[in-house]
This record gives sequence, C-alpha cells and structure tokens, in this order.
Amino acid sequence: KSVLVVGAGPAGLEAARVAAERGHRVEIVEALPVVGGQFRLAGMQPRRAQILDLMGWYEAQFAKLGVTLRLNTYLDADDIAVHPAEVVVLATGSLPDETGFQRWLPSEPHLPGIEAGGVWSPEAVLRREARLGDSVVIYDEGSNWRGVGTAWALAEQGKKVTIVTPEAFVGKEIARTSADGLARRRLAQLGAKMLTEHCVSRWHGNGVTVRSLLTGAEETLPASALVMCTTNRSFDPFPEGFAGKATHRIGDCAAPRLAAYAFHEGRKLALSL
Repeated sequence: KSVLVVGAGPAGLEAARVAAERGHRVEIVEALPVVGGQFRLAGMQPRRAQILDLMGWYEAQFAKLGVTLRLNTYLDADDIAVHPAEVVVLATGSLPDETGFQRWLPSEPHLPGIEAGGVWSPEAVLRREARLGDSVVIYDEGSNWRGVGTAWALAEQGKKVTIVTPEAFVGKEIARTSADGLARRRLAQLGAKMLTEHCVSRWHGNGVTVRSLLTGAEETLPASALVMCTTNRSFDPFPEGFAGKATHRIGDCAAPRLAAYAFHEGRKLALSL
C-alpha cells in the first residue's frame, strides 16, 4: 500500500518505520524542521539526551527503508485529499492546555488568575520561549519526566524552583524506573523545594496560592512565573476524515498519553496494515 503519515512524533515515527519495514510505500510529513515533535524537547532535560539519539536513529532507518521524509511541510485537508496515498495515518499530536485546568479541581474550568500572564507550558520552557524570571513554581500534575525534568533543567540554570504536586511524592510515575530517587536527590542538591499533596488555587501574576489536598489550608508562594504541567489537549485538525482513504488516528492525536504508549500504538497500527 501507499501510506501517508502526518506528524513525526513518537507515534508517527514508529508507524512509518514499521509500515516501511513491512514493504509499504511510506511518506511522512512534519510541519517542524526536525522530527520528534514535543518528545524531542524532552531530550533537552538532564540525563535524557538518549532521546535525541533515538531521533537520529529513526532518520537513519528511514533512509535505509526508503521512507520519504518531508520536513517544514504543513498539509491541509485539501492537500491530503488529493494525495495518492491509500492509507492516511494522522499522528498530529497534542497541544498544551491553555486554560490551566487541573484534574484534581474538576469544578474549576480554568485556573483563576491565569489571564494575568506569566503562566507557561513545559514545552514553552524547553523551547526557550518562556520569560520566567528568577523564581519559578512548577505544578506537576502528571508526576513524570515532563514536570520533574523541566524542574531539574531550570534548577540547573540557577532558577529558584518550587515543585507543587497533588501526588504523595515528586516523581511518582517514574518510580517504576528507579529514577525518582535520583531526580529528587539532585533537585534537593540544587535547592529546589517540593510541596506534595497540594494543588494550585490561584495565580496572582507575582505569586501563586496553593491549597493542601489534606487540610484545605492555603498559602501564597512568591514567584515570577508558573509552569503548568497538566494534561495536554489532542490536536486533530482533520475531524471529518478523507473519502476513499483508510484513515487512522494514533498517539496524542487520539488521546494524550506518555510517549511509550504512542510508540506502541504506532507499531500496532503499522503491523495491521
């Protein structure tokens, strides 16, 4: 078959590689000038440079397997509709949630005070788009590398970092890799503060009010910026699909998750083609 993969994040990369390995004619397009999507940004965090090595490995595999890789290429619905591919794989990923919504506060549709500015996503921080100042509070809802790694990177830059998490300890989701203890130890050595079992109740522009999930008590922490590591929103610019083409959605385009799930989903789909 002729396969078009839209998006070169984890799901798209693995779908394209495996489909080509199985003998399909594969073209993968990416709007950015590099492969990897937001996962590539994680390679900029301390102790995670192997992610960048993985991105290079995928490009080498594409060259070996005859995959056509087109970077700096944005396709709209009309472009895909006239493309000769029989199969379209949408792996367009996800975007940070700009509302500041917290799963632990489901009655609050947005973070009070977010309109004051100074609230950033970890992606904006790692792309060096965020204007942070010297004192940064990081709300880490996922308790994984997205928040922990960003906090570590900022602490190594000399920022005064406070991690706020609703979980019982920082790095809960990376405990299965035994990296959580190392990360907390290094953060402590760098002077980072850790506030567990708390959520964010308001941003003030120059500080953040946090609330204990155990007692309900609140306190205000001074901060020049707030980084909200909350669940992303799926980015699917093609909800209608394409007539005459088998269309599949994989990775964060279908539902935002950790990268491992996206790689698995890309492989699973390609094996089914």
